[in-house]
Amino acid sequence: MLMNAPKALRQLLATGELVWGPGVYDGISARIAQSVGFPILYMTGAGTSASRIGQPDLGLTTATEMVENAKMIQSVIEVPLVADADHGYGGVINVVRTVHEFEQAGVAGIHIEDQAFPKRCGHLQGKVVIERGEFKKRVAAAVAERWNKDFVVIARTDARAVINFDEAIARIEDAFEVGADIGFLEAPQSLQEIEEIVKRASGPMLLNMATGGKTPSLTRDEIKQMGFKMAVWPGVCTRTASFA
Repeated sequence: MLMNAPKALRQLLATGELVWGPGVYDGISARIAQSVGFPILYMTGAGTSASRIGQPDLGLTTATEMVENAKMIQSVIEVPLVADADHGYGGVINVVRTVHEFEQAGVAGIHIEDQAFPKRCGHLQGKVVIERGEFKKRVAAAVAERWNKDFVVIARTDARAVINFDEAIARIEDAFEVGADIGFLEAPQSLQEIEEIVKRASGPMLLNMATGGKTPSLTRDEIKQMGFKMAVWPGVCTRTASFA
């Protein structure tokens, strides 16, 4: 078990190298991924939903189920785990409790998104996002109320698909304004949009490589050259196991 995962993640981010890793969903997938040598692992929400309750990523997992899975995974690995915390499971006060629960689980950080309840996978149709100001409050609460200031708060917006690309960028900038450590613009739909993310964002950005999703597939080196600071491949372990 990694005793101070948030600090370890910040040390990785400080190197200037791309911090990257696959999505894992249980103990064995995490152990296998760690053995390959990835610097971080990512607890995928879709994979957690599929493995724990046998359901698609449609907001059916609870905060308790997600936190328990994250705690178990971090307990069996020696690299930082970044966890999907969905929309924070309620209003601003719920977001605060969600942050504290994930902190107690020992993970390095989480991402909080601007979807409304019930949420769904970021690469599915039919998403709904909350008002921009409410999202800013969610991120501000997560940043201000975390106990460990090294705990990494990643602000994710799904506004690209629901509203437009410019609105998504504006939400990322709002998140940085209130102290988000990393921005996460979900599901850009072209190579041009991916390049624009880094050019227009004022802080470090994460790119999500969802296999078969709306975002064009890129290699690790291509993502690094574009200027992203973090990248995750959420479905790689789940899809491999399913095909096998």
